[in-house]
Amino acid sequence: MVSKIAKWMAEHPSSIREIMSLVAEYKKHPEKFPRELIYLAGGWPQDMPPGILINKLKEVITSEDLIRMSASYSPTIGYPDLLEAIVQYEKEVFSRSVEPEEIVFGLGSSEQTGALFISLLDPGDELILTAPGYLNYERQARLELLGNVNIRYWRVIKDGVFSPDLDELQSLITKKTKAVVITTPGNPDGQVWTDEIIDGLSDLAEEKDFYILIDVAYRAFIFYEKPKYFSRKRREKEIYICTLSKELRIPGWRASYVLLPYDLARYLNTIEQARTLAPCSLVQTTLIKLFNDKNALSEVKKFYEEGTKKYEKAAKLTVDYLSRIPQLKILEPQGGFYVFFDVSYYEKSSRKLCNELLQKYQVALTPGIDFNGFEGWIRLSFAPVVESQEKLIEGLERMIKFFEEKRR
Repeated sequence: MVSKIAKWMAEHPSSIREIMSLVAEYKKHPEKFPRELIYLAGGWPQDMPPGILINKLKEVITSEDLIRMSASYSPTIGYPDLLEAIVQYEKEVFSRSVEPEEIVFGLGSSEQTGALFISLLDPGDELILTAPGYLNYERQARLELLGNVNIRYWRVIKDGVFSPDLDELQSLITKKTKAVVITTPGNPDGQVWTDEIIDGLSDLAEEKDFYILIDVAYRAFIFYEKPKYFSRKRREKEIYICTLSKELRIPGWRASYVLLPYDLARYLNTIEQARTLAPCSLVQTTLIKLFNDKNALSEVKKFYEEGTKKYEKAAKLTVDYLSRIPQLKILEPQGGFYVFFDVSYYEKSSRKLCNELLQKYQVALTPGIDFNGFEGWIRLSFAPVVESQEKLIEGLERMIKFFEEKRR
């Protein structure tokens, strides 16, 4: 026998993690496929971490004192030296002023988001997610509250245009609403929320007494001018979820931190004492050396600027090729790793279309239905091939042929 929530999770698996199983199968048995698999589904960077980070890691592992420190337990919210170093990182790289007391370091943004849900929501409370929105938030919320959470969806794309409406959001809010979660730049849509909308959302949160969880996983990949909320001081009801996975290209290190009100930090600390005990000390020790070195931070900032140009080039290339396919409605990305587009002219079921493309042309994409029920849309991620333009073009050319066949 297994629990009800275990059954629900098994019935609602992560489509991206399932696609990764196919990738593993291809690597092990490529002979089973008529052509090379081109994976355009996963949202993690494939380019190398900055050289200065690797150098700092080498300094740690060749120092007996630092290795001893990195082999020990740290405080649950991270070493005090790391929290102070993150203050420098935010200031030098993102021009943001933060205090050590509002920082909690953790084992990746997915884990910390789950801990935040436990901190903010009681059974039966309400959580508002965007549609489309990151596919794991709902699964996390249901898991952490054992299925006893009410989820409402705020539709932020209408008629193919990104247009969050605060009046519409206000109509969804009740006395049981405890949090609204947004991602900027967005996943799967690649859109950057404006200062006007974020400030209006914060005004509403302060008036109605709920928190805004602002996931900024892709803040180092904004193609145009950054809005001010990425650098201004955090407002009272704002919680920023900051992952280093994308920024530093280290998703396997499981490193993140949240910026949140002082009083919430204490609760998150005690919750994580029971959930994770402590974040990885080796990672923390390396980041302390990196973030406390101003010259190193200058290199990191330059790395981000060059990386943004590389990802923007891939985004524009993707949009250019997709634009050659008649009847696609493409949401041009403003940042991040993704191009989100409407394929409903060809097929109403996004999952069926993705399966057909995978089986016939060995191109893996992610169905929009998994992003909070946004049916008829598809997400393409250029992150897995950002270093291989020829592979990206090959995948896009296969897609053009696929859609030509669909039109006949």
